[in-house]
Amino acid sequence: MKNKMRFIIPKLIGATLIVGLLTFVLGLLFKLLIMCTFLGTAIMLIAAKLRNRKSRKVLHGHRSAISPDPQTESYTAVRPQSVDVQSNFAIIPIH
Repeated sequence: MKNKMRFIIPKLIGATLIVGLLTFVLGLLFKLLIMCTFLGTAIMLIAAKLRNRKSRKVLHGHRSAISPDPQTESYTAVRPQSVDVQSNFAIIPIH
């Protein structure tokens, strides 16, 4: 019995060490993959926000305020009416 214990215990200790090291390496690899996933997600979110900000600046960059000066309003879409409009409109029936 004593010879069997001397034969089994070193192998059991060696197997335990190997399994422990493999578990440590697999855990480290899993943690590394999780960290890379979170880091990649954060980078993608930041890039998307910067891309959206840039596209909003491009779309809204050429807007200007409407001013009362008619000379500066030649580039805006809305202009104030400077002449009186006729108020006697009539409905003309079509036969």
